[in-house]
Parts: sequence; structure tokens; C-alpha cells
Amino acid sequence: MKRNRLVFALIGLLAVGQLGVARSDAQELSIYDVQYTTDPSGDSPYYTQIRDVAGGIVTHKWAGFNERVYLQDPAHATWGAIVVKDGEDGELYDAVEIGDWVSFDDIYVDEYRGTTFLQYRRTDAPEVSFTVESSGNTVPDPIILSVADLAAPIEDPQDYWLVIDRHSEPYESMIATLQNLTVGAMDLGKADDNYELIQGGDIAWGADYMNVDAGGPYHPSIYTGAELLSITGVVEQYYKITDTYGWDYYQLLTRSDADIVVPEPGVFSLLLAGLALARRRR
Repeated sequence: MKRNRLVFALIGLLAVGQLGVARSDAQELSIYDVQYTTDPSGDSPYYTQIRDVAGGIVTHKWAGFNERVYLQDPAHATWGAIVVKDGEDGELYDAVEIGDWVSFDDIYVDEYRGTTFLQYRRTDAPEVSFTVESSGNTVPDPIILSVADLAAPIEDPQDYWLVIDRHSEPYESMIATLQNLTVGAMDLGKADDNYELIQGGDIAWGADYMNVDAGGPYHPSIYTGAELLSITGVVEQYYKITDTYGWDYYQLLTRSDADIVVPEPGVFSLLLAGLALARRRR
């Protein structure tokens, strides 16, 4: 009788997946499934879980603080992108290219500093793997946002810069474009490398730390008073609250020269430049 009870108990555990055997039967998630949340914190409902994820198209790769691969599912205009951290010495990063559609088996869903990540790291998920489903896919066009969609934080109280709400959460990790802007104050944010992007009476924050052409904390086209036809980049949240200071903001991270479009010089400006060149040649 004891043996029968043990057998029935094992069958029950297998049925609910507590022994891991039924793990592979869990429904595959889309990026939208992983990202979409009604939680005011913005945390994924699958945080701390190991799941299969259908993935998306590689839109960007970055080998900065740690190697990252950005994915976007073109089926979704919101909640449609995610960043994957490669914790396996470039195993993922080196194997995929922009335009590849990449999916994952047994990958860990994580939250760090306000951003939802997929962690490609075997210390979190020993059996994690990826598949390049197809290559040469058209990278989704950037979504066009207003500055109000990425509203900057407000200082309240001193040393606490906080967004009023997280209405920008649906755009996290997506490639987005803001248009017709003026650069305002600089040296903002946790690393003193954010700058204001002003559109009418609204302000968003940008940063160039991921920009391969910046050559410093700021791209040469970014300075107070600069006029921009458009700026494109990856939407990222940064969150860190302590007893003495706090940060909770969204920022648009540029990637290269191509992401910053400035107005063409006017005829008068070209004339002045020509006169200056003529004087130098005398």
C-alpha cells in the first residue's frame, strides 16, 4: 500500500511539473506575453520563471557593460521588444546578426534596474538554448513617439528624480523616433550623461552611452540649444531608489551617427562658410 501511495504521489508531481518533466509542455511565450503587465512596478508577470520564448527579429547588438541583443516582434507596436543579456561569453551575441529571428528554450525572465530582460545564462537556466529561425528579415521601422510618450522625471524631493507614472512601459526596448526637438539641459541622470529633448512644452531624456560614434559622453551633435530634426534609439528604463537618493526614468539611447538627424545648413550659413574658406586660402 505504501508503494502504491508513492507511485500516485510521483504521478501527481509529474502532472503539475514539480519534477521538471512536464516543464517542456509549458506554453511558449511571445515577447508581448513576457512584457505586457498591469503591475504598477512594470515587472513582467513571468519574472523569475524559466520559459520558452518565441522571440523576434534582432534590431540591435551592443557589447558594452555586458553583451546585449535586442529583439522586436513586428506583430506588436507596443510591448513588442525585449533585450537579452548574454552571460555566456558571447555565445549568443557572436552567433546572431541584425535581421535574424531568434527564439529561446528554457530562458530565465529577469528584472534589473526597471528593465525586463531575458537572461541567457546557465547559472539561471542550465538548459537554456537559442535557435536562429530565419535570417535576412526586415528590421521593423522605429515607432514614432511624441516626447510626452517618454516624459522625463520630476525632481521631488531633492535628489529624487521620479516619473509621475510608467505610461512609457509599453515602449521598453523598442526602437523609437522623436521628431522636431531642441536639446536642453545636460549632465542629468544617474551617470550625469543624460540630456533633455524638448518638444513644445514637453521634455524627454536621451543618452549616448550606447552610441558607437559618440567619442565621449555625448555625440558631437548633442549640445544645449541644438536643433534636431529627429533622434532615434532604444527606449530603456533606469530605476534605483535608496534612502538618500532615487532614480526612476526612461531614456532614449542613440546607437550611431545615423540616429541623430540635424537640419541642413541654410543658404546663408553655407555662404558664410564659403567666405571663411576663401579667407583662409588667401
